[in-house]
Formats: sequence, C-alpha cells, structure tokens
Amino acid sequence: MALPFPLETLRHWYVTPFGGHSNELSFYQIGIRREALEANTELDPEVDRVRIGLLGQRNVRPYLLDHEFEVVPLDDRRPEALARSPHGEAVLPEGDEVVRHPFPAPQPGDTILINGVAAKRLLANPEKLAEVLESLFREGYGRTAS
Repeated sequence: MALPFPLETLRHWYVTPFGGHSNELSFYQIGIRREALEANTELDPEVDRVRIGLLGQRNVRPYLLDHEFEVVPLDDRRPEALARSPHGEAVLPEGDEVVRHPFPAPQPGDTILINGVAAKRLLANPEKLAEVLESLFREGYGRTAS
C-alpha cells in the first residue's frame, strides 16, 4: 500500500498532515512512520535535521536562531506515536510549547511543513552555506536600522 505523505512540494520541502502528539517523542523531534519516510522523502534520520512550520503561518525566527528538529522514524518501538502516523502524518511531542513558538498550537489535520533544504544542500556543502551567509551580510541583513 502506497503511503501518501509526506508529499514533496519543492525539492527537499515536504508537507504532511499533523497526526497529533505523543509522549514517546522529546522536544525538537518530529516523528513520521518509517515506511513513509523511506518511500516519500530523501531524508536520512541518522544525519538530517529539518525546520518545521505550519502551512499558512510565516516563520518569524531568522534561520540562524531557528531550532532544527530530529526526524524520528516511527515503528513498533513507539506504538503510540506510530498510531498517529498511519499514512505518514507528522507527530510532535506532548507539551510542545517549544515546538509551537512562534506558531499557534497545531491541531490534528493542520498541515506541517518540513524543510530539509539546509540538511540536503547547505550543511552537506559548508562552502555553499558560507557563501549564502556572506551574501546576506553583504546585502545588509546583518545591519541594524539607523
């Protein structure tokens, strides 16, 4: 049976419904059914870290201040979390105030954005990351208003 989520919308950007919370996950972890991760993404849970957001909500935190999330492949070792990801839905930890900030509390059925671009493109190529940061500072993003 093909699992429909996560769905890649742009290269290394995925969307998936929010399946709920689980106390089997820790802060800064996002769980997704293992088979769905393997079938629908290029994310490597052992290495890659992602940024998350809610569809329709702008992330106001600058990239360098945003926290990365560990991708947890859900299987029988986390049965409660696995039950919340039958089709590849995202599962977040219980008491996720840190996860939500600056977003509103996600509700089941909300769409979670999973951004793996940095893991796949920038962090895999540190020279490219340095170029991007240098460009941002050169363009004045690092300056304060006068």
